[in-house]
Amino acid sequence: MDNKISVGGDVGGNFVIGDGNVVGEAAGRAARAPAAARETGKFTPRLGFVVDIVGFGRRDGESKDDLARRLGALLDQVIADLGVEDDVRTSDAGDSRVLFLPVGVDPTRVLPVLLSSVRERLGRDNRRHRDRMRLRMAVGTGLVGTGPLGFTGELVIDLHRLVDSVVLREAIADNPYTDLVLLVGNALYDDVIRPGYLDRADFTRVEVSVKEFTGPAWLRLF
Repeated sequence: MDNKISVGGDVGGNFVIGDGNVVGEAAGRAARAPAAARETGKFTPRLGFVVDIVGFGRRDGESKDDLARRLGALLDQVIADLGVEDDVRTSDAGDSRVLFLPVGVDPTRVLPVLLSSVRERLGRDNRRHRDRMRLRMAVGTGLVGTGPLGFTGELVIDLHRLVDSVVLREAIADNPYTDLVLLVGNALYDDVIRPGYLDRADFTRVEVSVKEFTGPAWLRLF
């Protein structure tokens, strides 16, 4: 089933605030990407994803701090499951995280493991806490660069368009027992899902429109 989704408002420019540190720094992992990979303005092809905590703004300060800590620990575990700790680059916005995996990872291997790991780790985390954490997530591939204020490139913008889209917000709101809703970018769908590395029947095509940008994406609920 195809849906036409229009998203109002601006995405906030062509960068995400962040310093390009390796994932998990907030939880204690201190490794960093090689200096050459952090050169300002250098674009590299990467698989990236954004996760955003649903209802974060409605929590009090202590609950927000706890959720941010839990999300950081969860993503550290996910990256360990992927086995790609070197040159993983991340930006932290409190209720959301942006992560880009190393250049050259095999998306046909990484994407199935990524989705399975996030679902499993989130389920384990929620079984240990009263405050249920629910996530919106967007995944895609493209060129990523760095600038004085953080990540640059169309992939960064597109991932935020997807994760903030009406389709994901409605999906999580309309399915109260769902803890994770996902949009996969069309290029990644063509590379991984269409050839059968994931079951195509699990994904629904939607159309995301933001100002001059219109393009398909693929929705999955967990």
